[in-house]
Order: sequence, then C-alpha cells, then structure tokens
Amino acid sequence: MCRLVFVIGCFVLYISSTLAFLHGYNGGKSLRVATIHQATILQNDSSKVSNNNIKLQRYTHKSFNLTYLYKEAAPGREKDRPIILIHPVGIGLSSWFWKRLMDSYDDNPPIYAPDLIGCGIDHGADVWDPDEIGLFFPLSWVEGVETLMNEIVIPKWRESQVLPSMFGVNRQGNESKGCLVIAQGGLAPVGIMLAKRNPITISNLMLTSPPTYQDITTAVPTAELQRNYEFLRSPIFGSIAFKLLESRALIKFFSNRFLFQDECDEEWLDETGQESVVAARTPVQAFNAGLLQHRSFEEDLKESPQPKLIVSGEGDMRAVDRQPYKEQLDTCTLITLPGLNVLPWESPNALVDQIKELGY
Repeated sequence: MCRLVFVIGCFVLYISSTLAFLHGYNGGKSLRVATIHQATILQNDSSKVSNNNIKLQRYTHKSFNLTYLYKEAAPGREKDRPIILIHPVGIGLSSWFWKRLMDSYDDNPPIYAPDLIGCGIDHGADVWDPDEIGLFFPLSWVEGVETLMNEIVIPKWRESQVLPSMFGVNRQGNESKGCLVIAQGGLAPVGIMLAKRNPITISNLMLTSPPTYQDITTAVPTAELQRNYEFLRSPIFGSIAFKLLESRALIKFFSNRFLFQDECDEEWLDETGQESVVAARTPVQAFNAGLLQHRSFEEDLKESPQPKLIVSGEGDMRAVDRQPYKEQLDTCTLITLPGLNVLPWESPNALVDQIKELGY
C-alpha cells in the first residue's frame, strides 16, 4: 500500500508540477466589482526578502489582502517604465521566484512582483478558501494584478514624471508608454490577458518558458478539468499526493529532473519549503487541475498590440514547438538563453540583459 501511494504521489508530482512550469490554463469571465486599494509596508519582514533593496509590501483587492515584492528604481531611473513580474504557481512558489532576477538588476527601473491571489502565504497574504469565495481563472488573478498596476504602479510612476502627463521622455531615451510584463511558464495566460486588456499601460510582453503555441491555443475539455480538480481536492488521495509533493526530497528530485539544467540550489529548496504549507494548496490545486486552460488564447495573442518576446532555455526540448508564436503573431521574437525551465532563477543576468534590450 505504501509503495502504491508513493507511485501515485510521484505520478501526480510529474503531472501537476510539470503543468506549473510548462503549461498554461485559462478560465471564464466575471463581473468587475468596485474595490478598495491600499499599499502599506509589512512590518518585521526583513528576513523574508533579500538585502538588495527589495521590500515586501501589501495592498487590498476586493476582499483579499495581497502582498508583493517591490524594488525601488535605482538613482536616476525613477521616471523609467516599471516592470511587473508574474510568478509561476506550484508547490512552494510565490513572488520569491523573482528575487534572484530582482537582485541581479542593479541599475533598475521600478520592479513589482505581486503574489497572486491565494499565494504568498509566507509573506502574510490572505489564504484563498474556494468554499467561501469563488474565483475565475485566470481572470481573477489578472484582476488582482490590475489593481496593483492601476492603483499603485501607474500612479507612483506618474508622480515621478517631470511633466504632468505620464507620456514624457525618460532616461531610457524613448517615449514613456507603459510597463513591461514578464510571465513565467504556465502563467503565460495571465500575462497574455493583462496585455490584451491593458494596451495603453502595458507596452511589452515577455513570456519565459511558456506553453507551446499548440498548448496555449487548445482548450482542455471541461470534464477533464473537473476530474483533475476533484482528485487534487480529495481529502484522501489529494491530501496524500500533496504531502508527498511538499517534501524537500521530492521537490529536489523534480527540480533537478524537469526544471534545472544543472542541479537546483539550497536557496531554491529553502524558499519552496517556506511556502509549502497546507494553506497554500488551494491555488496550486486550481492551477494544476488545468483551470487556466479552459479556453484558447489565440485570439488574445493576435489582437493584443504589444511586441512579444518568447524566451526558452537552451536545454528545453519544447523550444522548437514555440516557433509558431513567431509564425502566427505579427510582432514576436524568439530567443534562447542558458538554462532549462526556470530561467529567471538559472540565468538572471542573461535575462536582465534581454530586459535592457527592450528598453527597460
């Protein structure tokens, strides 16, 4: 029996966590509700952030208290266009995923890395209980990021401008237009929807290790989504699977096997361990069930006007299957960087260089 449970857990580990980094899923639509927004610095959180001027802050979106990592602009870059980073969802993951990239960018513009609804429990964000509050995926996550963008990121940027309009000239040497959004792995649908819904405030979209074009434009059948979600939320099999998935040994095994070109480091394992708590399971259950890929994103990709940069790891065998992004989209570039599937952690300096190439 123990061997059977272990095999089931490893199978779920492969399917679920692979989805967390390698696939992307979408949900339906919902009515927008008026929200109250507030940003304050969290107290006594210095141990949870790096020493390179990254602050842990919070804001409210609808009924949720949410958190985000913020790195102030380097001196002289306060007027430059901000960057918004969308973290992957999976066992032990939250906005900490971006800390290494944020640390590596010394001469940086303002950088924001929000914790998506239900994530960032270790940072002090609210737990999401699906039995109390229903969410639409990825729309609810998109709206949470939009609250941060529209109530904090853009107003703060406007205040920094010499001219009263946000469309001034900045140190980047070009007209200020909008933010750069970078989405990791299977959270590509969040980045894609943000770009489609915000063509004025978002000027560029970068997808690191996104799903293949076929995966991002193919909907998963509803029956399959329901079956996956019920299994992951099962108090017996789902609970056993998560207990296995959250062990340091299996996180290390999976990371080395599927995420890193070389072996993962102790910092990666420490960070995932801190966020691997029962309260953080609900967004992972929703994501790994495939709820984000409830529909195709082809229309969103083709109708959004922003230039798109698709970044693959040199060890990623799926890079060739991303070629249709360039073939099907008007303004899309494909590049390859050292690493496998977690490039912001494996090759932060190389990714920073690409961000600078985009003018940020």
